[in-house]
Amino acid sequence: MSYEVIGKMGRVTADITPGHLGEVVIEVRAGTEKFLARASEPEVTIKKHAQVLVVGSLGGRTVEVEPTENVRLPR
Repeated sequence: MSYEVIGKMGRVTADITPGHLGEVVIEVRAGTEKFLARASEPEVTIKKHAQVLVVGSLGGRTVEVEPTENVRLPR
């Protein structure tokens, strides 16, 4: 990946459930891009439209996220 996404805010576009990947949209460069995502805590479900913080990169276009309420992102 040629840009860093750790520490960026995103929005869930497909539910992230235990044992399964979901999808998030993250602001990168001059726009937004979709990434596969899993929750940083394996037993957590993060629903569509939830705001998340990227806490890790798992390689390729897969990130690790956790829910956050710090800053509101537009839906």
